[in-house]
Amino acid sequence: MKKLKLSRIIGITPRSPIINKWNTLRWDKIREKVHKLQRVIYKASLDKNIRKVRRFQHLLIRSTDAKLLAVRRITQDNTGKRSAGIDGVKNLTPNQRLYLTSILSVPTRSKPLRRVWIPKPETDVKRPLGIPTIHDRCLQALFVYVLEPEWEAKFEPNSYGFRPGRGCRDALSAIQGHIQKRAKYVIDADIAKCFDSIDHTALLNKVGMKGVFRKQLRYWLKSGVLDGDTFSETEMGTPQGGSIFPLLANIALHGMEFHLQKFVERFPMTYGPGTKIKVGRRGQTLGVVRYADDFVILHHNKDILLACFAEVKNWLKGVGLEISPAKTRLTHTLELQAADTLAEGFDGIVGFNFLGFTIKQFKSKYLSAKDTNGIPLGFKTLIYPSKKSINKHQDKLHDIVLVKGKGMSQFDLIEKLNPIIRGWACYFGAFDSNTMGFLAKMNYLLYLKLRHWAKRVTGTSGKGKSYFHTVGNNKWTFSIINGPALLNYTFYSTPSSRIVKVRGFESPYSGNEKYWSTRLSVKPLISSRAQFLLSKQKGICTWCKRRFYWDDIMEVDHILPLLNGGEDDISNLQLLHRHCHHSKTALDVSMAKSRSLLPKAKIGQGVIPRLKISQGKIQRN
Repeated sequence: MKKLKLSRIIGITPRSPIINKWNTLRWDKIREKVHKLQRVIYKASLDKNIRKVRRFQHLLIRSTDAKLLAVRRITQDNTGKRSAGIDGVKNLTPNQRLYLTSILSVPTRSKPLRRVWIPKPETDVKRPLGIPTIHDRCLQALFVYVLEPEWEAKFEPNSYGFRPGRGCRDALSAIQGHIQKRAKYVIDADIAKCFDSIDHTALLNKVGMKGVFRKQLRYWLKSGVLDGDTFSETEMGTPQGGSIFPLLANIALHGMEFHLQKFVERFPMTYGPGTKIKVGRRGQTLGVVRYADDFVILHHNKDILLACFAEVKNWLKGVGLEISPAKTRLTHTLELQAADTLAEGFDGIVGFNFLGFTIKQFKSKYLSAKDTNGIPLGFKTLIYPSKKSINKHQDKLHDIVLVKGKGMSQFDLIEKLNPIIRGWACYFGAFDSNTMGFLAKMNYLLYLKLRHWAKRVTGTSGKGKSYFHTVGNNKWTFSIINGPALLNYTFYSTPSSRIVKVRGFESPYSGNEKYWSTRLSVKPLISSRAQFLLSKQKGICTWCKRRFYWDDIMEVDHILPLLNGGEDDISNLQLLHRHCHHSKTALDVSMAKSRSLLPKAKIGQGVIPRLKISQGKIQRN
């Protein structure tokens, strides 16, 4: 399809009368007005006052403040802001953003999605991704502001995927809490083609909206897909790619936990010592933890668990979904019994994988968990990276160091590896990864690859030692003297004691600002350096002078840029919003160009900061 000109689609020319207003808007006031309306919707939904919910939803979707926030989120903050839909539009100017804000309205007939195929990890299968136009994405973000507070008041406490203020670590902590005091049988299940199979009519009825709201949702669900020059209609499913679709998928799967807990009340059961459990408390013995379309069901009684598995299959049929047999396992967290046969679905392997981690219990005499009376239970629960996650990461490192790294300099190799190490270790360094030695093992395996790389570059192992130096207490660090050094996986260890699970029904829309401001520092992918700066700045962005909120994307910035001779020291660092960071970087580069301070090689070339030793600690990027 021929790419259309941006000015023709958006309607703004370089001589537009709207000039330089975007960057002067009072975003703190705008955001507070939107949050105030969202809190009213949340509270009304808690009180089951649906008439009040709809009244304020109509008010919010017509609000200019909400439209401005939606446009900023899609065109500035989101990582996919440079992804174009079928119209080819991307990278809007401030004037174009303002104009786009003025034309957002509901209902608006949506354009077809642009089909993009992305490969699934470790398979030859490709997953379809549907990319809406920027206009549709902004309208969807606006609709999320309206719909999300209502459903955050309804969602189950152990649903964690695609929800504000919740993440993978919360889901893993919930599982840990269910099995910490008692070993249990587990069903680790996956829904087959969840996003592609949801029944539209059942979903719209479940959302419960009427009039223009229902009409707009139907437009998005029935928008169709353009794959090259081939158009196909979407008769079912919620395409992956738009901001509204994950929320709709969560709504479709809402109710599973409550339904199963009500279902198990019909089965007589006892506590460990043999005491009968009252009907009203039987549901609490069942653990249901869901992250998007992956979920686990846990119970100490195998027969009850199998009955729940049959029941959840029937429940999923109501929204057009079914369990994927190939991705579903029945197992136990500690040990299988002789009666747990293959015919029942047991494969003989203890423990299970969830969200890239292995969760398993081991018999232990000394480091045992204890019951409420302090008596050792004889086992301990461990959560650590799965073999699949480790092998996938090692394959990626092998490709970078020993395949693509043949023609790289040491500087370029460090620059390539550090973000990958940081990203993997920030996520998989949680729970028992460090105490079980996995992070140290990752350091050693990468060291072996780098020794092989150094030997190949220099010709001998002896000469290859020149690429390794002492940094702090680490004697064999792949580094450059007075230059960048390779990051250490153990820098990003986060033990279970530092992981704080979100409270059961708590939501950012509840108005509990104190609780959510304290949770900013425990976000899973925020580094220790960012945590320190967040505390130092008292939760305020030093560029726009506005407070960080729970859903803000925060980035560390060098006050005096490295390309201008700035140091990578904590005194030269500040924490900014992502959009503020982009604005400051653009200003820094512009000033550097005018003063001819940039290196001659490439303007904007990435620079890796040096690691400095300060009071015995390594300040790292």
